[in-house]
Amino acid sequence: FVSLLTGCSSMPTEMALDSKVYSAQNAGLVVGALIEGGPYGTWLEFREINTDKNYGWGAKDYYSAWLPAGEYEVQALGSRRGVMGPYSSPLRFNVKQGEINYLGEMVYDCQSPARPTALYGVQSCGFLAMGKCSVPHPTAGVCVVNRQEQTIRTFLKKHPDHADMPVRSSVMSMHVER
Repeated sequence: FVSLLTGCSSMPTEMALDSKVYSAQNAGLVVGALIEGGPYGTWLEFREINTDKNYGWGAKDYYSAWLPAGEYEVQALGSRRGVMGPYSSPLRFNVKQGEINYLGEMVYDCQSPARPTALYGVQSCGFLAMGKCSVPHPTAGVCVVNRQEQTIRTFLKKHPDHADMPVRSSVMSMHVER
């Protein structure tokens, strides 16, 4: 429900590149994309698995944000047709402190021959759900495309002050590599 209310919100200031809270000394920089939200919307919410803390905003195309180091999953997507959660296994990724962590380019309803990386569905949060929502069926297949070289090159042209940070692939999948 909170995600639905904040579906059009901008990135929280503590996650922004000019954050006064997070930096390379205490977080990792994530770079990725959510291309053409289409009928689903552009809300993007990550959950840090060990702390259960959520980080979300209305991502628009390419994004970059500071996140504390840890293991994450894509907790929620969209908002125009309702907030979507993972139908089975969520997309996951790792963030390493002091590094640029490339997450990939998320694409809704990818076509053959590409196979969806993960299935997400509109959450059902009935009156008696007591804050817990379920995903009764899949609504959209989400693919993650690896365009690391061009995305990082474009990011560093726009933000040359981060050029000294090491870059690592942390492309989202249903299996996290440590």
